[in-house]
Amino acid sequence: MRKGKRRQHFLPLAIGRSGGVLLAGLAFWFFTKQADNVVEGNADFYDQNIMEAVHRIDDPGVTRAMHAITQLGSHAGISTAAGLVALMMLRRGRKQDAWTVVISTGGAMAINTLLKNIYQRRRPQEMARRIKLPASHSFPSGHSLLSAATYPIVAHYLVERHSLATQAAVHTLAGMVILSVGFSRVYFGVHFPSDVLGGFAAGFGWLGLTSLSHTTVEATEK
Repeated sequence: MRKGKRRQHFLPLAIGRSGGVLLAGLAFWFFTKQADNVVEGNADFYDQNIMEAVHRIDDPGVTRAMHAITQLGSHAGISTAAGLVALMMLRRGRKQDAWTVVISTGGAMAINTLLKNIYQRRRPQEMARRIKLPASHSFPSGHSLLSAATYPIVAHYLVERHSLATQAAVHTLAGMVILSVGFSRVYFGVHFPSDVLGGFAAGFGWLGLTSLSHTTVEATEK
């Protein structure tokens, strides 16, 4: 491999023209199915059962961990992670890559707001605990959406030149963070499980579209 050439062992499967189309197509298909279940009330049964099971966990240590984890999916946490990586790309003279991070994160925030206003689902107010219930709508989970759309790209740019083992470890960690953020929203009772699944689907769908556009532009400039 030539010196300076990027090593992209993982994300060509999701970040690339064919991979981006596949990821976006499957994710948005799942989102529409999930949204239909929410609108038609078909998600209520498993939402209630899962939340009751999760809320049997009542440990101070778990609660402290969940408070920290849920911040990783907040607007502040996501903006910080994406902003630092974008600045790193700019310092390396990679303006297009910096814009990819910014567009992925900024677009995800806009999509989250749009979808919440479309579906206007009430939050599970009777089950919220140890955290202030947000004033925004419930579906989809914004923390889940933003995490899914941002952390895979952040992880990719941090370790793209490292060994396969390092990439595997960091991408696995990013996946665990995404899942943990989603779980934290159910744990605190501010989202239904279907909100979290919908957020993951919308976030990964947007990730696929962002990756597709990035790869297409990059190919035309070569």
